[in-house]
Amino acid sequence: MMTRLTRTLFACATLLCCVLTFQAASAAPGGDAGAFVKELGDRAIQALTVKEISDAEREERFRTLLRDGFDVRKIGRFVLGRYVRSMSPDVVEEYNKLFEDLIVATYAARFAEYSGQTFEIKRVAAQGNDHDSIVMSEIRPTDGGPPIRVDWQVRSEEKESKIVDVRVEGVSMSLTQRDEFTAVIQKNGGNVDSLLEALRKKAANLKSRQ
Repeated sequence: MMTRLTRTLFACATLLCCVLTFQAASAAPGGDAGAFVKELGDRAIQALTVKEISDAEREERFRTLLRDGFDVRKIGRFVLGRYVRSMSPDVVEEYNKLFEDLIVATYAARFAEYSGQTFEIKRVAAQGNDHDSIVMSEIRPTDGGPPIRVDWQVRSEEKESKIVDVRVEGVSMSLTQRDEFTAVIQKNGGNVDSLLEALRKKAANLKSRQ
């Protein structure tokens, strides 16, 4: 179930722990989105690649940056699709917490392993609406392999910007994850609790390995 989610979060973590080479982008509002992505990456380098901090401290710093940079609740709600309408507010709140905890448990520790990958912003394009921009980028591995194209959809509303989707080689990770969550729920007769239980087990397994 978590294969695509793993790919999504790996791309997000790589963005945050890369040394950013920021090139000239388009004018505002697109340029603002590019500057936002660069600033987020700079903060991640400073806060998360420190070797001397504990795992618990790294997780807390990662959680703060995740909340600052990504609209985790909006992403989580989107991937639930129509099933969110059948969930009580308490269940939705538990799902939101599990979704965030899974991200933190999966990727906070990766920042201690940063090995110098580079991240280059190619250009920034405004979307058809007044709020969204696409920050087009490439991640360059240290082993000389081909660059990986990663596009970041940044939504700016009321002077606040958040990443709401990640597209790896043209594939929307939010849409992919939505399909996979839907498949899990349908496999269990439309029972949303089956998804929550899977998320609980995955987060617990990851935590126990640390």
